Amino acid sequence: MTDMVIVKPIPLKGIKRKKVLYIPFDSTDKVILNSFKKLVLRERNLGYGHIFLLEDRIILYQSVGAPAAVLALESLIASGTKEVIILGICGSLNSRWHICDAAIITKAFSEEGTSRHYFPRRKIFHPSPDLKEILKNKLRKKNLPFDTGDLVSTDAPFRETKAWLARMQDKGIDFVDMETSAVFALAEYRQIEASALMIISDELYHKEWKLGFFYSRLKDRMKDYFLPFIL
Repeated sequence: MTDMVIVKPIPLKGIKRKKVLYIPFDSTDKVILNSFKKLVLRERNLGYGHIFLLEDRIILYQSVGAPAAVLALESLIASGTKEVIILGICGSLNSRWHICDAAIITKAFSEEGTSRHYFPRRKIFHPSPDLKEILKNKLRKKNLPFDTGDLVSTDAPFRETKAWLARMQDKGIDFVDMETSAVFALAEYRQIEASALMIISDELYHKEWKLGFFYSRLKDRMKDYFLPFIL
């Protein structure tokens, strides 16, 4: 017998949209927000993320980490969301991937603590095949180069040790972020579609951590790759 849920997501009034673009990270000067804020019909601060209502979609903005992402998305799904596209950044664990490269995620491994509450015996989650192809086709039409790869999501980025990196590399994992596996798990559980497009923001495979968060080129790449899905 399935356990009866006590706490249920509460629909958000007047927020019904089928499509959500989830943007966990923006640059310090809010380059993505500034690109779409004139299109915003209404906004709401949830406390664990900010939502912006556009004409035909919702942007979930800077809801960082798996628990916050799923908390916000549960309410949006209860309000009518059927599709979630993650437009995010991630670290590279593989020397063939460099800062500012773009990747569509083919598989997400869970090292976060949220997805197991939806699938207790699962560690691997996949994007929706149809939505993944939509992302690929959109980038091809814009002549934006990309590749595909596998990702792990973690709750503890400051525990990405050399031993941890070696384990992930042994598994053939290319990237790390904090949300994707939980979003894929939630989407599967709630029977909606989800996929993820990532820009590499940092490299973990050197002797020292190489950061690209403040590169002007990274901001340009985010605009090039993310705005076609927003505007």
